[in-house]
Amino acid sequence: MTGITEAEIERLSLIRYQLRSAGEMLKQPPPINTLSINSMQDAIESSLGAVAEHIGADVKARSDFDKLFDAVATRLGSPAELVGLRTAAIALNNARVGFKHHGNQVRDETLRRHNDVAVTLVHQLVTSGFRIALDDVSLLVFVRHEGVRTYIEKAESLAHENRIIDALSYLRSAFQLAVDDYAARKSIDGWRTIFDVSPSSPTRVGIDEWGWEKPLKQVRDWVASLDQKVMLSAMGIDLSRYAYFDAVAPTHIRLMGYGTGPHVQVRFKNPTDDHYRASYMFVVDSAVRLAASDFNLALTRNAIHPVETYDPEFVSESYLQKQEEYARRRAHWTAQKHGNEDTQVE
Repeated sequence: MTGITEAEIERLSLIRYQLRSAGEMLKQPPPINTLSINSMQDAIESSLGAVAEHIGADVKARSDFDKLFDAVATRLGSPAELVGLRTAAIALNNARVGFKHHGNQVRDETLRRHNDVAVTLVHQLVTSGFRIALDDVSLLVFVRHEGVRTYIEKAESLAHENRIIDALSYLRSAFQLAVDDYAARKSIDGWRTIFDVSPSSPTRVGIDEWGWEKPLKQVRDWVASLDQKVMLSAMGIDLSRYAYFDAVAPTHIRLMGYGTGPHVQVRFKNPTDDHYRASYMFVVDSAVRLAASDFNLALTRNAIHPVETYDPEFVSESYLQKQEEYARRRAHWTAQKHGNEDTQVE
């Protein structure tokens, strides 16, 4: 990325985000998916503007779309890969104007064709103007939490290796860390967050003639699930998209006091790259949304677990030492047992 400023990297990251958002919007049923035409054109115009500034193209203020396109293409030396998209790009712009200003609907198959043009054109503009691939620009510029970014990057690496279940598991780590960190810094009494709705003590009922009490598991699980849904909704998380993510991503069960990361439980056995990409966008969107509305209260409970304990592969040094000690003791006991058996035989 030589010669590209930090502000330009951030701008390209936003353009990539716009383009992927347009693709997600396109998946909506007609006529709702017609709204994607706005995002497609926004991504193209943002790309043209960013490239124009970077290469110093002669662009007049308030230039029409075709004039902006021509100015950028001319400054780049009129590459055939770019010029060949001019007619299709102008057709997309006209469709956007017709919808935005006149309410003209765009047919589903036409929308998909326009989206192909937008994706190809934006990638070509970035490649020609900045000499980098748009896919090399991280979408995580706007994710503030370093640990969350690290887990999402790990997920992307695993997805590129086609290890989709492992990739989804790390998206789960990223999402849970983002939510836990956000909630933990918003407490009035120093312990319970402002999002908690569950009772402060477990629900219990008497069970038998001995007078013992035991938790009513079904009620507690229901309250815990309700508590989570209300908390996520209050944070501004899209519950519909969360339900999809929660269904396809492995669940994480935290093992308290064991010095390891969460236990991974796979429920959805055959996830595809489409499942991963939808989940990826949900986690990134959620992390960006949380960062945009973040705040701290005077009292914080500081109860969030260390970042590394969200990693399914995490094993602490103390845990390894304990395992070595247990192994040594087992070997010692086994040797003693065999020794006693040999003595009895004699």
